[in-house]
Amino acid sequence: MRTELRRKNKMETLKVLGVDCSNCAANVNKALAGINGIENLDIRLSEKVAIVTFDPDKISKQEITDKVEDFGYDVE
Repeated sequence: MRTELRRKNKMETLKVLGVDCSNCAANVNKALAGINGIENLDIRLSEKVAIVTFDPDKISKQEITDKVEDFGYDVE
């Protein structure tokens, strides 16, 4: 069962412009915290990216991007 869940999840790397300090990373984390369908979030300041693992049946990449942009960050 656990393997089936992992296969269903999708991993996307989002380039988040303006994330260059721990406060910015915390804001992105806050933007995505507790959202149904997001399974894991790894923010890498050195690369200015957010690596998001999510269930595409529950949330889309565009919805994730919109949530981050709602917090004032541009996503490429």
